[in-house]
Amino acid sequence: MKRKSFSRALLAAVLSASTVFCTYAAAQALEAGEIANEQMVVLYEQGAIGKNVWVLDSRPAGKYMTGHIPGALSLPLDVMKKDASSVDKLAIPKTDKTVFYCAGRECTLSVDAAEIFKKMGYTDVWVYRNGVPGWNQKAQPLLAGEPFIKKGNLVLLDTAPGKDTVAVASNKVVQLGLDDLKGSKGHDALAKLSKNAPIVVLDRGDMGAVNAVLEDLREQDFRRLAYFPLSAWKGALAAAPTLTQVTWAPVYGPGQVSPKAFEEAVASGKFILDVRPAQDFARGHFKGAANIPIEEMEVRFAQVPKDVPVFVNCATGAKSQKTYDILGRKGHTNVSYLDAEISCKGEACSIKE
Repeated sequence: MKRKSFSRALLAAVLSASTVFCTYAAAQALEAGEIANEQMVVLYEQGAIGKNVWVLDSRPAGKYMTGHIPGALSLPLDVMKKDASSVDKLAIPKTDKTVFYCAGRECTLSVDAAEIFKKMGYTDVWVYRNGVPGWNQKAQPLLAGEPFIKKGNLVLLDTAPGKDTVAVASNKVVQLGLDDLKGSKGHDALAKLSKNAPIVVLDRGDMGAVNAVLEDLREQDFRRLAYFPLSAWKGALAAAPTLTQVTWAPVYGPGQVSPKAFEEAVASGKFILDVRPAQDFARGHFKGAANIPIEEMEVRFAQVPKDVPVFVNCATGAKSQKTYDILGRKGHTNVSYLDAEISCKGEACSIKE
């Protein structure tokens, strides 16, 4: 009797596992050469990234520094195209597994980079199409780089009150114990903070504490989260300033416009230049936008008017900023660009800063 019960239980378990697997496979609908969220998480949890699996971030270096998959190396697509030695310097064996990612499914930097690697003779090349948004969806930590901590406009959370910490002029530091940060004191301190504010949790050697804070921040709907190891800081430490409440406002670089200003430009019929690939543009774009892929900009720049304001977008901000630079070299002086993630279906587009 016991044997029959055990057999039925085993059969039920097998059927349940089979159902889960089939559901998982159907839900993924992966493209050829694509790695799913769950597979990336397994590689991370196994400690394979940076050891026997090479994960390469195709975004511009500045984006990499604000937060990247731990263990990933920075190899911007435009750098790889200009300088083949940038690949050689990484010394990646041609037969090792390499995985490229960027800012999500709307971003083609990783796809283009993977194709270049294949042409260079690498034989085990994959693309993590979901990229940073997919990583965030699985509630996994992003690692910030020291240059961002030094000069970025961010909020730093430190769970070691009273200890000297990373304090630089461009940042705001909140130093509270773990329970306080997760409780009313921490929530009150961040109550007026924009959900788009970049928040970095300081890692003092306890990733459990870091992940606990990150989980709490996700529950508060903060979107731009990362951590930074104190051991990676090369500058001086100082006492944290006394802060009871933190505010934050974005700082825009030359030519950069806010999502609100870009939406107003679309609504008022300004010249919108979409520099994504033609097939991406065909799937959806801002109303009235013109399409010149950035790969053709050096040849077709004369098609961009000089006598009216021009607003440039891509899928993530990387190509739009580069287009701003290209057009500036060509004598265009009335160009602005959007540095944000966009997603379009038809003419319905959403912007995520």
